[in-house]
Amino acid sequence: MTDAAGRLDDLPDEELMLLVARGFVREPATELFRRHNRGLFNYLAWLSGGDRREAEDIAQATWVRVMSRCGDYQPQAAFRTFLFQIARNAWLDARGSAWHARRAELPDDLPEAETELSPEAELALRQDLSRLHGVLLGLPHLQREVVVLRFFAEMSLDEIGATVGTGYETVKSRLRYAYQGLRAALEASP
Repeated sequence: MTDAAGRLDDLPDEELMLLVARGFVREPATELFRRHNRGLFNYLAWLSGGDRREAEDIAQATWVRVMSRCGDYQPQAAFRTFLFQIARNAWLDARGSAWHARRAELPDDLPEAETELSPEAELALRQDLSRLHGVLLGLPHLQREVVVLRFFAEMSLDEIGATVGTGYETVKSRLRYAYQGLRAALEASP
């Protein structure tokens, strides 16, 4: 790792984004991508109901929008909040687009992951994960979104509120209802 890269590792996200806005794009943008792309993808994958291709497409569109809007960036909130707001808007745009309507008709042919588990252990794990995945996807969108942001993106309630454009108390309420729904669905399923 070079000295410049080492120094970038130590900078907060907001300073990296300000460097991008000033025209120093390649290294700071790469560092921001390294730090946040996995969480961004996971958030979008949950919003997209597990559609990996849609999540990848929207994540890519999000990064393009971030780079094209870098001159407008003001560090009033955490960079991650800024990033996830753009991602959420890109997802909402895609949901209403003709592209999404056509995309929904395509078959889902994701490759199977390789594993070293015994066939019985793999089956049990897949059943548990499938059940949990189904229960999470069964939550109303607004509840699922706050759960995903809280636990998969590890955002604070204030950050979630800023991302989805609502207040702290509303986020708490959505989480409370989501927990109740998750608990009831998990207890009811075999």
